[in-house]
Amino acid sequence: MLASSQGAAGQMEKPVMVATQVPILGASPSAIASGIRASAKASPMSLAPQRSMSVLAASKMVGAGCATIALAGVGAGLGVMFGSLINGAARNPNIAKQLVGYALLGFALTESIALFSLLVVFLILFA
Repeated sequence: MLASSQGAAGQMEKPVMVATQVPILGASPSAIASGIRASAKASPMSLAPQRSMSVLAASKMVGAGCATIALAGVGAGLGVMFGSLINGAARNPNIAKQLVGYALLGFALTESIALFSLLVVFLILFA
């Protein structure tokens, strides 16, 4: 790409920007990646610390952290559920056994959400 501008006297000035094209079609993926890595390295005299974690490993950690957000909902849900169980059993002691059965079913279903989210976390980290 050649961009030029004309001066006030109508003379052509030197090019402002020249883009160079690098042939990528014939290069192997490792050569392209090594060129990217080589240009990203800091010089030995640089004050910036080098990072040892790759982008893939960092994105796995971020994804696993985001997948554990469901555990907060599970914890809140279990707290509300067992709080309601205690409240319901205190108001009507005659159906306390039936309420415990419903609470255990709710506990199992709510805890399955936590197990599925942990499964997703382990799939993200180790697969």
